[in-house]
Amino acid sequence: MLRVGGEMALAQITRQGLLTIAVLVAVLWGCLLSERSISWNSKIETYRALRDMRYLRFKRHVEPAAQPSTAPRPSSPLIVGRPVLG
Repeated sequence: MLRVGGEMALAQITRQGLLTIAVLVAVLWGCLLSERSISWNSKIETYRALRDMRYLRFKRHVEPAAQPSTAPRPSSPLIVGRPVLG
């Protein structure tokens, strides 16, 4: 046992305890880093969605409707069948 100043130690950390603490600290850091990554990605996606909404709104108001094109007139008149007698 570890003695401090001639007195007996109240608690000792075993090798298994130290290993458990190290694993838990690594898991905690992994959670913190993944949370930051998820948060960053969600901000980026939010900004993209807002930009796309602004673009669509701007596009809807700015672009006029297309003018219908006129059909070309034939150079010779069309003859459709024979005249009806009667």
